[in-house]
Amino acid sequence: MLRDAGDIADRLCIAQLKADRIGTSQVKQEFKEFWEGLFTHLLISPDIDWYKYINELYVCNKNIWDLESDIRKSKIDGNEQEIGRRTIKIREYNKKRVEIKNEINKLTGELFREIKKDHASE
Repeated sequence: MLRDAGDIADRLCIAQLKADRIGTSQVKQEFKEFWEGLFTHLLISPDIDWYKYINELYVCNKNIWDLESDIRKSKIDGNEQEIGRRTIKIREYNKKRVEIKNEINKLTGELFREIKKDHASE
């Protein structure tokens, strides 16, 4: 499956988090594959500040992972205010992710633009 540069960068960051936190050979292989996928874009578009965009995506994904962690582990069950607060923050980070991915695609000249319709990140 072909992926746009923004999606590859985003998935690379998610794979990095998985490799850091889970560390199985499977997630390390996933990271390697996304890195190889992004490498071509780095060569084609060297003027893009890839470090900046990848860092921003990594921070967004890390924060989403951290916010979702206690929800997944049922540590805040019954605390509707905290769940609501985290849900809003997750929505804000997802919106930022979409903006970054679209900016990357714009800079690389790719026509794909991610648009969320009837989605919480709108």
